[in-house]
Amino acid sequence: MLDQPSLPGTGYKALGAEGYDDGGVADLTLVIDLDDSVLRRKRGDTEYFQALKADLLPRVTKGPYAQFPRREQKIRLAKLLFSDDETESENPSEVYQEPVDDDDDEETKKVKVDRLNQGRMALNLSNVLREPACASLSLSEISKRRLAAHG
Repeated sequence: MLDQPSLPGTGYKALGAEGYDDGGVADLTLVIDLDDSVLRRKRGDTEYFQALKADLLPRVTKGPYAQFPRREQKIRLAKLLFSDDETESENPSEVYQEPVDDDDDEETKKVKVDRLNQGRMALNLSNVLREPACASLSLSEISKRRLAAHG
């Protein structure tokens, strides 16, 4: 957070806080509803908290993420979509990829395929958690990672 915009006209007023955003990743709560604001508005606070206490809100119930509460699953989803990796390019949001070299070593190929699988897992998790913005981002990431892995 910045006290004032870094360049005149380029900073955005932060939502729900004092200061300005530098135009970076921005607030993930705009993409991933960590506080379930939408569900609270739809159901009402009382019904929402009753459903949360009774574990009736959509979340992964099988597999490695089953042990985590809904909020932690959403944080894991954010990490799948936005994690920085040293194998990524300088600008991770860039869709264009250099043509794939068939000379990539096995370890590099494995990392690229693992990143593609993480994108697919993020799409599955987005659907289970009913996060449409994340599903859209997941599809974009799958496309980008598929290009990186297979050309």
